[in-house]
Amino acid sequence: MLFCLILLSTLLCCKRDNNGLDVRTLEAQKIAGLKDQFHGKYGIVSSISSEAVDINMDGIASTNLFEEIDILPAEKNYHFDVEVRIYDANRFSDGPTYLFNQAWPEQYIRLDNKDWTGGPGLNYDPLLRVDYVLQGTSRQFKFSKDMKLLNVFAGDKENPYRWIMPKSIQVSEAGKLIVVNKRYLYTKQGVKEVSVTSVYERFTKES
Repeated sequence: MLFCLILLSTLLCCKRDNNGLDVRTLEAQKIAGLKDQFHGKYGIVSSISSEAVDINMDGIASTNLFEEIDILPAEKNYHFDVEVRIYDANRFSDGPTYLFNQAWPEQYIRLDNKDWTGGPGLNYDPLLRVDYVLQGTSRQFKFSKDMKLLNVFAGDKENPYRWIMPKSIQVSEAGKLIVVNKRYLYTKQGVKEVSVTSVYERFTKES
């Protein structure tokens, strides 16, 4: 009986696929390939809104948010980047962990004795001062079967106005990430709800 148990344990530990490779080795090779292709930091290369907005209050509305938010372009070194992090399975997880981090210049406005919530209903007032704060969120995701989409999971306490979960993350043929977010932006026409499509390109494989 003891011999049978040892034999069964050995067979289970040495489970192999049809090509004779150990399943754990195949999984490790898969994760290594995903890390090589996706893991790292991505700089923003463009950001376009679904309608023209005047965020910098110069009287000219534009869909190009690089023109409207001066600190947004990557060359300004404010690091409004996204990160893809892929971690091997460990004693704290049943399998590999996939994380998507996104940073954005959130607008903050002081209203009397409170801060603007970041949502709709705020009209333009030339006396209001807009401050930008680099803030970000981290969420788990999984790849689609064809590896063309990163499907992000909502957190336990999602804010309806700030740090909103991406509507979609698509992988382009060139390996860039095309991220679509709903955003509330304070403009010269008051708060506008728009869809923002931003493109990110990897500049380092380090996390």
